[in-house]
Amino acid sequence: MVKRVFPGGNTAYGFYSFYDYIIEPDATRIMIIKGGPGVGKSTFMKKIGDELMNRGFDVEFHHCSGDNNSIDGLVIPSIKVAMIDGTAPHIVDPKNPGAVDEIIHLGDYWDEKGMREVKEEIIRANKEVGRLFRKGYSYLAALNSVINDFININNSLMDFSKIDRVTLELMDHIKGQLDKQGKVRHLFGSAITPEGVVDYLETVVGPMEDIYVIKGEPGTGKSTLLKRLTEIVLMRGYYVEVYHDHLNPDKYAHVVIPEINTAFTTSDKFEKQAVKTYDFNVYMNKGQYEEKAEDEVIMDILLKKAVKYINKAKKTHDYMETFYIPNMHFEQINEVRENTLNRILKYVGEFEG
Repeated sequence: MVKRVFPGGNTAYGFYSFYDYIIEPDATRIMIIKGGPGVGKSTFMKKIGDELMNRGFDVEFHHCSGDNNSIDGLVIPSIKVAMIDGTAPHIVDPKNPGAVDEIIHLGDYWDEKGMREVKEEIIRANKEVGRLFRKGYSYLAALNSVINDFININNSLMDFSKIDRVTLELMDHIKGQLDKQGKVRHLFGSAITPEGVVDYLETVVGPMEDIYVIKGEPGTGKSTLLKRLTEIVLMRGYYVEVYHDHLNPDKYAHVVIPEINTAFTTSDKFEKQAVKTYDFNVYMNKGQYEEKAEDEVIMDILLKKAVKYINKAKKTHDYMETFYIPNMHFEQINEVRENTLNRILKYVGEFEG
């Protein structure tokens, strides 16, 4: 089985990281991949992930929000091994060097003389990438401000006593009590990328047997309900995966409880396979439609503006890669990848033993 998620996101708060939740600190092995753009970090992880999939392993691909076709992390859950891109903006350094963590520095395999010859171009391009992301983030912050206004309007129109009754009903679907402490993992199931809002929820929510869909406009109480359910699930000793809103990471968008094959999601793409769908809009009194319609137009414009600059940042980053690629010794990197794959396969025997 393949799971695809985002460990970080382009949000109203800038780049927001859940990298600490990619894998537990006491993992079997955490390999931190270092090196500049274009040195092959994503390809390195993708090829190892594909090889392990072909050998029958479940894998998690952790996608990059700045380029959703690139990989920022790879996890093999059954043997608790992870590979993580440790370069900016998600700086990752070893927490337990040697015992758990190690650094694989692909920058060891570039031609330093060739890199120094294009130094000024790299510095200029890198600076421009940062500027473009900041511009995109400014639009996302403005978008969040307008959404907060939208939320305030809807809050004033909602009958939250009915939401409380739905919450109690959904709590009844969380069966059982485990004799252990609950654990939570925080990630993004979707992200604002150069291609717009992208999600891989079919690999996260889709595999669950019991899916409950919670629909509603911003401010109807969906995130609050999901937070309450998460608290209950943790108190009962379950492992919970919380997937946050791609714009505002303070908000919960999806909650998955693998041990009981259950998911609660705000995505309407799962309505056909849902056990039940709850539409919170029906608990909203009528009013202020004109203001909300105006906000919706502005929100659409701001999101498109943000995506435009994130896309420009990605293209500039791609341009910067053109200075690295010709100066890389990829045949040596391929050898490192093969050796790394063989080491991971040895961990399988150690873990099972």
